[in-house]
Amino acid sequence: MSKVLHFLVFIFIVSATVLLLLGNPGIVTVSWLGYVVQTNLVVIFVFLLLLFCLIYILKLPFLFVDWVRVCLLRQKETNKENLLNQMLLAVACGDEASGKKLAGKLDKTFAKNSSTSLLLRTLCSPTLSLYKELADSPQTELAGWRGMIDDYEKKGELTQALDLAQKALKKYPKIPWILEKNLKLQVLNGQWKQAYETLSLVKKAGIEDEKEFLTQKACLLIKLGKGYDAFKTAPWLPAAALAAVEEKPKKTEKIIFKAWALQPQFRLYKAYTAFFKKENALGLYKRTEKLTEQNKAAPINHIVLADAALQAKLWEAARKELETYMASHTVNMQVATMMAFLEQEGTHDRGQAQRWINMMQTLDPNCSYVCSVCKHKTDRWDASCPVCNSFASFKSL
Repeated sequence: MSKVLHFLVFIFIVSATVLLLLGNPGIVTVSWLGYVVQTNLVVIFVFLLLLFCLIYILKLPFLFVDWVRVCLLRQKETNKENLLNQMLLAVACGDEASGKKLAGKLDKTFAKNSSTSLLLRTLCSPTLSLYKELADSPQTELAGWRGMIDDYEKKGELTQALDLAQKALKKYPKIPWILEKNLKLQVLNGQWKQAYETLSLVKKAGIEDEKEFLTQKACLLIKLGKGYDAFKTAPWLPAAALAAVEEKPKKTEKIIFKAWALQPQFRLYKAYTAFFKKENALGLYKRTEKLTEQNKAAPINHIVLADAALQAKLWEAARKELETYMASHTVNMQVATMMAFLEQEGTHDRGQAQRWINMMQTLDPNCSYVCSVCKHKTDRWDASCPVCNSFASFKSL
């Protein structure tokens, strides 16, 4: 619409000018090198108009070539966008076959061996060799290093992964994933002191929340043999309480009471009663009652009271605690074992005891910890999960 309007305005101006000149032609005299030319304004105007038209006609081939060039560029950009969309869709859908097929078209659409082509090819079909190619270019080296680190880690080549992660940290000290990767790899390599130092950098970068940071710090302190410091750092961590008891046995009761109030666990109860092992079974039962008062709503209270009652041969008290627990919780191996013992030793009902023993064969073994990432269950605490390698991921069951 605007082009039509411009054309009409142009015709109007030309027509008005021609009419004006026809009504007032005037005389123009030009003297140059002894020659004198005399004409009127109408002739000059028509001459200039014809000259303009001639120039425009001569430009038409160039304008056409430029138009073709622009169309080709637009089509090329469209092809790039379509290929990029198809590749990203294949990656998002996990369609590796389509991704590899589309990767073969990259060199035809993008400049061969360009960083864009290499990045897209790596995205669709990541391999160590492609990561190394990315690492060779200053523009894409960090992407290449990240891929190489992950590849080394998956293959269990933890030393190579850590060396490269530390190299990346020296050059890019403020990138969060580099800090976290160094921390994780130092833990997996058993470099507890270095991991403790790296954790401070992670905290300074503001990557983690306060409780997560304290939990990780406590895990590292346990590995460094500073159990009591670990407990003061994260008293809700049963593993820290158990390590603190080993380091400072005289403070066992105070440590276990505080830990029980925050996160009770059967292992804490065992550590508590082990400290008072010189007392008789009835005395230990009384102490267990005192322990459970620190966290009266905890379901595990019924388990530990039942265990203490069985040791003291308080059969009815044990049965009451176990039945109360089973009324609102699923029977586990620990409860089934206690019930079998109760029927065998307390009531001498071998039939009922055998029923519980048979049930035990269908139940999973007792576990104290579960990984919050992969849900792996174990009875042995560690700073990292042996299945998914997540750091400080074990939670108490």
